[in-house]
Amino acid sequence: MKRTIIAIFLISLIPVSTSAQLPNPEIQWTADWNTEDEVAIMQLSEETYSFELILEFWINNNRLTPIEVGFEVEFEDVEFSVDDPGQVSVEGNSNKTFELKISGSGMDSDGILYNADTFSETVTMKLIELIAGQAADSSREIEMNLKFSKIYDLVVKYEGGGLTSSNAEVPMKSGTTKTINLHVFNFGNTDDAVTKTSIAVSRCPQLDYSFEPASALPIVINPSVNSDDSKLLGELEFSTTTSHPTKECILEFTIYPESDSFSSYATLTIDVESVETIEEEQDDNTDDTTNTGTTDLEVESSSLPAFSSFLCILTLLFSAVIRRNS
Repeated sequence: MKRTIIAIFLISLIPVSTSAQLPNPEIQWTADWNTEDEVAIMQLSEETYSFELILEFWINNNRLTPIEVGFEVEFEDVEFSVDDPGQVSVEGNSNKTFELKISGSGMDSDGILYNADTFSETVTMKLIELIAGQAADSSREIEMNLKFSKIYDLVVKYEGGGLTSSNAEVPMKSGTTKTINLHVFNFGNTDDAVTKTSIAVSRCPQLDYSFEPASALPIVINPSVNSDDSKLLGELEFSTTTSHPTKECILEFTIYPESDSFSSYATLTIDVESVETIEEEQDDNTDDTTNTGTTDLEVESSSLPAFSSFLCILTLLFSAVIRRNS
């Protein structure tokens, strides 16, 4: 019995391992984003296509003593500008919140918007514990997936001579018909569609028009990969009656997108020249030519009588002189 008591006493004198008394190093301090969202949206300006994203994160220190933490930020594919808090201090048994600022542009090096439907980026932030300015082995990493906000920007343009324009001008004669193609450009960063079109004419109520879409509406338009990428929307036909006067007609073609963005319109100026005006100009030119010839002839004919009278008088005088002499 005495030996058992002595053994227990000796065992109680053995020091317990320090690692067993201290908290697990992996849970001495922790960090994470201050949100439950798995994706952070980089909200683009519709004017400059730039963004500034602020991500909040916290550091929880379970130790009795403060810790010093530094940061390193990395991206998978696209490098954006970052502004981290620098080296921070977190007191023992406390929790602090900090901010990571990410800024940049939604356009690539070619000046084309990244496609928001396919673009995906991941930011990784390393939180490095510093002891006497040196990195310890208890660093942490937190990640966040990034996506761009969607921008909708459909633009309709007329096609003429291989070029496109939102303000086109065409001449035509009364009693004739013309056609012109319309193209749609998607300068946004996500798919959109044309669901409806409308046509408004001013100054010329006699102008007839019709539009034939290239395919049934809605027509899906993908984001442009190059600045001149477009999709044929359809063909616009317009005609004038033979009695249409010489006038400048204005036709506005409007498209309405599937998204909640604004509609887009293109202006077509039609310079109509009346057939009557053309005929009058031709008649005037003919009359001018005829009158000029007649005037010349009149001048010539008016000079003949004067010359004949002079000859007659000269003949009589000459005859009288001869008779006297004889």
